[in-house]
Amino acid sequence: MTKYVLSIVVDNNPNVMARVSSMFARRRFNMTSVTAAQTSDPNVSVITIVTEGDAHVLDQAIKQTHKLQEVRSITLLPRNESLLCETIMIRLAFDEKNISLIKDIVEVYRAKIIDLTSSSMVVQLTGKPSKIDGFLEVMSPYHVLEMCRSGIIGMPRGSQSDWWKARA
Repeated sequence: MTKYVLSIVVDNNPNVMARVSSMFARRRFNMTSVTAAQTSDPNVSVITIVTEGDAHVLDQAIKQTHKLQEVRSITLLPRNESLLCETIMIRLAFDEKNISLIKDIVEVYRAKIIDLTSSSMVVQLTGKPSKIDGFLEVMSPYHVLEMCRSGIIGMPRGSQSDWWKARA
């Protein structure tokens, strides 16, 4: 199945994210990531959804989402033509043997240690989803105590300012 990133510009009304995600659930469209945030206009929000399926599923998801009253526009964000990022926080246990190795990996990935105790650390990393995936793969041999990963946010590449206004 292909993954698609949809950027949905909506009126910033109460429960709008619930209505959009509920529509996806009712239609059995899979969502692997959902984020929402207000734009520089307090009346407008952008919901970013990562969904999986074929071209028909994508077409139906877009058509059904457009029917919702608060939806102003929907933009498909192709991965190679868009700016996409997410954040991860990962708590790792360490000992004297592996702390320097973990710190070296953190430095290579340009991550940050945001909390440190005598036996664990929390590392934060922001970047492309592929960078996050690579970081997790490299960290897999170490003792991961817990992890929290945000959803993808994104916007089109280029010099467009307030791109969501032009499509609204």
